[in-house]
Amino acid sequence: MSGSIEGNIIGTLYFLAYQLGGILLALRLIKSEKMAFRVLIGSVLGSVGVHWCPILFSFMFDFTVTSHICGLVLFALIILLVYVLSTPVENGGKKDKLRKKPKEVSSIKDSIRNYPVLIIGVPLFIFFCMMLWNHTIVEYSDGSIHTGQCTFGDMNMHLGFITSIVNQQTFPPYYSILPDTKLAYPFLSDAISSSVYVWGASLKFAYMLPMWIAVLQALAGMYMFASEWLKSKYKAFLAFVLFFFNGGFGIIYFLDGTYTWDNLFNGFYNTPTNLVDVNVKWTNVIVDMLLPQRATLFGWALLFPLLCLVHKAWNHNKIRYFLIAAFAAGALPMIHTHSFLALGIICFGWMIADMAKKSGVLLWSDDDNAQSTGMICKCVLAGVVVAGLGLFSAFSALQPKEVISENVYLIIAVMGVALLALFGMYCVAHSSKEIRMMHIKTWGVFLGIVLIFAVPQLLFWTFKQVSGGGMLHGHFNWANEGDVADPYMLFYLKNIGLVGLLFIPSFICAKKRDLARVIPALIIWFICELVVFQPNTYDNNKLLLVAYMLICCFVAGTICDVLNSLGKRISKDGAGNTPALIIKCVATTVIVVVCSISAVLTMAREYNSGRDKNSYELYSKDLVDVCKYIEENTPANSVILTANNHNNAVASLTGRNIVCGTSSFLFYHGLDYYEREASLNGMYSDPVNNDAYFKKYGVDYVLVSGVEYGTFSELNESALYEKFTCEYSTEGVRLYRVK
Repeated sequence: MSGSIEGNIIGTLYFLAYQLGGILLALRLIKSEKMAFRVLIGSVLGSVGVHWCPILFSFMFDFTVTSHICGLVLFALIILLVYVLSTPVENGGKKDKLRKKPKEVSSIKDSIRNYPVLIIGVPLFIFFCMMLWNHTIVEYSDGSIHTGQCTFGDMNMHLGFITSIVNQQTFPPYYSILPDTKLAYPFLSDAISSSVYVWGASLKFAYMLPMWIAVLQALAGMYMFASEWLKSKYKAFLAFVLFFFNGGFGIIYFLDGTYTWDNLFNGFYNTPTNLVDVNVKWTNVIVDMLLPQRATLFGWALLFPLLCLVHKAWNHNKIRYFLIAAFAAGALPMIHTHSFLALGIICFGWMIADMAKKSGVLLWSDDDNAQSTGMICKCVLAGVVVAGLGLFSAFSALQPKEVISENVYLIIAVMGVALLALFGMYCVAHSSKEIRMMHIKTWGVFLGIVLIFAVPQLLFWTFKQVSGGGMLHGHFNWANEGDVADPYMLFYLKNIGLVGLLFIPSFICAKKRDLARVIPALIIWFICELVVFQPNTYDNNKLLLVAYMLICCFVAGTICDVLNSLGKRISKDGAGNTPALIIKCVATTVIVVVCSISAVLTMAREYNSGRDKNSYELYSKDLVDVCKYIEENTPANSVILTANNHNNAVASLTGRNIVCGTSSFLFYHGLDYYEREASLNGMYSDPVNNDAYFKKYGVDYVLVSGVEYGTFSELNESALYEKFTCEYSTEGVRLYRVK
């Protein structure tokens, strides 16, 4: 848990070796792009390597130093093989050799001029690192461990995965909070920290190091994707701000007095982006998603750069880019399944649009001869969106949930996707043989490679848990439910805010080529309104926020185009360029302030929650001390009877198995934990007559602390003392040995 300086250094060198190797791969495979993009893709390839290469050998050698050395050797061999077999330019053609090399920056001033996002991106990255530092295993002078608001929950689960994978070494890993159950959660988002921790690094450092790199990948990936799509660094800058500073109109509830400012800065989850009592649930991306939810962070760290790579491959027919993206995308299911699903839906939408364009169905062509047809298609699409919103609004007002089966919603969703697939097949049928072959060489090859790598993961881990836990089911109207349910449009308006309000006019005013890029967002939204992919309905936001990212790009591009058009009209009228520039700056500033004020206040609250006097205690000094004893004096695969609190120190800090963890984690993973949970009280209150449970669950130790006394009102420590041997005792904690 404490680690050593040498362990931190070795773990860092091991992690950075993959980053360097990935960059070498990208420099070899990608030539005609700016260095920043090549380094980003290289970093992503390095992350894929450190996620997966040790895992492949862990099936043979368990999760040990040996498997990690073998994994690094394998990655080095892959790099060597790529350098030997590949050509240093795309497709090996003369056209690529003669292409003008992109201009590189040579100073900080040039960097800011070419990447204005650095003005806000660098402070945002520093803010994230500050939050991560004062939220992760913060040891106080009294020996206790504290954290901030957003990491008070999920971080305990992630720490438990990291420590149990390293300490128990068993592979494939099992839940330490539900022994004998295979860990089917996307655990590679935690195993990447385990790959640092295994070298003797401290738990705090191992937790943070991969997250520093991942958040850089997510920030840079989103900006580069927006820049690639919108072809403007200023449009991409606006899209970046709208997405990462997301927040709706929840600030109104503080301005009208429903909530006080003291509630905001000192209450538990009373922020403008998270007010459950009034149905505000559109949480901020930075402090409510990327900081506490590691799977989402590492998923987006791959997803956003891959979207940029796939977009370049699609837009320029670069087969090599499709191949690179396919290999990386195939690694996503056990890093973050939602990101894998989002990538699949987006690529499906883009592929349909590509087929429609190349087969002659004009959705966004700007050809003079196609203007009328293109406008008709554009109006039809706008009509479909408006009609869909109207139908969903009417359906929501009828409150049909009690009379309509969940299966009906699933059928509607499947039918909608099937119609799109049929449309794609129609486009392919009406295209030439050459175009069909091009689709096979690009999208077909991409899909084939992804499936080769992804299907074994889904079969071995994901599908069994999804089918057994009833995770996939129909549901209407996402999180707008309960006693505080709002009218359909009002719910999304107050949650998404100005971006949602601007979407429909942006859809009408947008360039036709941009419609093809944003259509996957509508597909995601349609599916998420009818299907839930886990027991927690709210978790659909992991898909909805990806759709929101596309919408932010779309709205930002349209806003800038409208303001530029307005500026040109003012200049033509003789007013000059200065008034036009002032109008554009003022309008952009107003939009940014209105869209981000809720997010800024949420971030301020999160910063305040990590300060000394406002932080939350995770584990007391007594529990930290007994965990150190357990780690040093008990077998790594020991089973310890404890309370099933979410901030379970034994599970999080030692990696040992406990009889049953909290339902806050297990229920939402679709697991059957009910018998174990029900047996806990009897084992503590009457250990003699519940001896069969001790044997059934293989209990080796029993922990008694203030947490157990607070959880089990009938706890009988006298009976425990008589039946078992007290091996560790302080004023606040006792540890009894069963065997």
